[in-house]
Parts: sequence; structure tokens; C-alpha cells
Amino acid sequence: MLTVADILSARKDATLATLPPTATVRDALQIMFDRQIGSVLVVQGDALLGIFTERDYARKLVLQGLSSADTLLMDVMTARLYVVSPRQTVQECLGIITKGRMRHLPVVDGGELIGLVSIGDLVNAELQEQRFIIEQLENYIAGSMG
Repeated sequence: MLTVADILSARKDATLATLPPTATVRDALQIMFDRQIGSVLVVQGDALLGIFTERDYARKLVLQGLSSADTLLMDVMTARLYVVSPRQTVQECLGIITKGRMRHLPVVDGGELIGLVSIGDLVNAELQEQRFIIEQLENYIAGSMG
């Protein structure tokens, strides 16, 4: 079974998008645009404080008429986080994401933030594993019939 560590190790660019809680929403949106990502982790030193996502922007700023240039991340970030360890399986993470109705999971190992996986990362990993299993079964069937 594939794990979170497998997903993280396959990445070309492992640089996390992080900002301090005193950064503005505009700062976060710029990073999200530049890197074509859907979230930014909010950190203070080594401490993970929250996450700011496109969903937070739509629900907490746009609908409330707040300004992205004047609003601080600490005022609109999601502070209630689900985190996973690198040893957790893709299927376990998909269950957490489904139950929590979220799209991103920070990865923490020994209290240290080491990565982030998205629902897209998890679904792609699951599909890759299923393709591999199907290929192995097809080879087995073809071999035993030949």
C-alpha cells in the first residue's frame, strides 16, 4: 500500500508554501497564483498554526466583503487542522479527507511539518496503485493461459 511518504518522495519540488500569521490574504493569494496551488500553510517559526485555502478566501473574505490587502491570515485561516504522518496510507488519508470535507492535509513527523498532500495527490496515487495491480493481474492471467 502506498503511503504519504511515497507521495512526498516522488515530488520534484518539495518546497512548502508557508506564510506567517501576520501576512495578508493578498500575500497568500499571490503565492497561490504564482505556484498554481490551492492553499498556503500558516506557520510561526516551527509551529503549524493553520491553513489558508481558496475555500477560506471565498467564504471568509468575498462573502463578508473584506479586503485581501488589509486582512491578516490569522483572522481568516482554518486553525482546526487534521494532520497526518508520513507512515499513513493513501486510503487512510482519503478517509480523513472525505470525513472532514477538506482538500489538504499537512504532514507532520515527530512534531515537524514536512509536507502537504492534497486530495488530487491522494487520488492520483490511488489510481496509480490500481493501474499497477490491474497490470499485474493481466500479466498473471496472460501467463497462466499461454
